[in-house]
Amino acid sequence: MSRRGSATAAIAAAICLLAGCSVPVAGSLDERDANQVAVALQNVGIESSKEADPAAEGHYRIVVSRDDAPSAIAAMRDHDLPPRHAPGVVDSIGKGSLVPSPLAEHAQYVAGVAGDLERTLGTIDGVLGARVHLSIPHANPLGDKPTDKPTAAVLIKYAGSAPPISESEVRRLVCGSVSSLAPENVAVVTLSRPASAAPPDRQLAHFGPIAVTRTSALWLRVHLGATFVLLLGLVGAVVFLWLRLRRVPEQQPAGGEGL
Repeated sequence: MSRRGSATAAIAAAICLLAGCSVPVAGSLDERDANQVAVALQNVGIESSKEADPAAEGHYRIVVSRDDAPSAIAAMRDHDLPPRHAPGVVDSIGKGSLVPSPLAEHAQYVAGVAGDLERTLGTIDGVLGARVHLSIPHANPLGDKPTDKPTAAVLIKYAGSAPPISESEVRRLVCGSVSSLAPENVAVVTLSRPASAAPPDRQLAHFGPIAVTRTSALWLRVHLGATFVLLLGLVGAVVFLWLRLRRVPEQQPAGGEGL
């Protein structure tokens, strides 16, 4: 292989290495969920980028450096990200069998109400995740009133030292969505998730006398490596041309030999 071919191959390898520095850690996200994941990773010191997901048209994916991928996945798990989207009433009703039974329709309706409540609670600042479980008795087709009372259980995970919404507010929200549900029949459980702290040795990396972030150090190594390969190829080309120019006078015949 010629010097030029070797230099081209080395440059191509450097470009491939540069492209392989990043890996996706979440995909098929709508813009709101993608922004939420990116902000959460930024808060723990992980650099990420949001880009169009080639596998899901109209959706996004989050990409981080290969070295940061394990920490990013752990941070997303701690923050219950990406958020789970339970189907709402509109999504639940009418799905399944072509002619659903009244009991199946009732179950789909209950699941839809729970999903709508979860999404509403998830829009509150500071709420990392919400789960709502509803037990609503099915009305008797003969007209008899159900003997059991509706009940609900709500689990809220939040960031910080205090819940972003009080238990009484949660009960009022749930009772306003379920007919005949009394506040005393709504159980609310809140769990605090402390903010994830990035390990100290992840913050800075030393590249010679220069201190940079770990992700920046990786990119710096790749760029310096590519620059070195380019300089090496340039020096080789200059030396090759210099040797060719030296041989030209030696190959020309002397002007006075034929006289």
